[in-house]
Amino acid sequence: MSRRKFLGWVGAAGLSTTLGKSAAAATHKHFSGYPGSFAVLHDTTFCVGCRNCEAACNKVNDLPQPDRPFTDLSVLEKKRRTTTKVFTVVNKRNDPQRAESPVFFKNQCNHCLEPACASVCFVRAFTKTKTGAVIYDSSVCVGCRYCMVACPFEIPTYEYDQVLT
Repeated sequence: MSRRKFLGWVGAAGLSTTLGKSAAAATHKHFSGYPGSFAVLHDTTFCVGCRNCEAACNKVNDLPQPDRPFTDLSVLEKKRRTTTKVFTVVNKRNDPQRAESPVFFKNQCNHCLEPACASVCFVRAFTKTKTGAVIYDSSVCVGCRYCMVACPFEIPTYEYDQVLT
């Protein structure tokens, strides 16, 4: 048997195994979600950029005080990211059609139903609890930064100040 004929038979056999299968077999047909999990709603139409959510997040998570106080709203003029010391950030976007009323949006971990950061982490530094929270364990992290690339919301940050965690 020639190599070409052999590869043709292998390809035909592989194709025939997928024929006749329903599309539902490839979906999360039996996935029941996360019963008992919680969610946080952020409505940008009500946000006035007061940064109280940043202060509350710092307090709940025992994070250090920021360089500038939460009452200093000048920090909204520049786009900021979450860091290892700042879990919630409010940013401002100016709408060119409505310059008199900017849009404020909160950037923090969304604790996704299927978190991309947890799925790409091969050492399981990110885990999802039964309540829906996505937890990060820095003692397990090897610093590959796959989570930073995978997260569409740019939430995971590399601990540059602690290379060996």
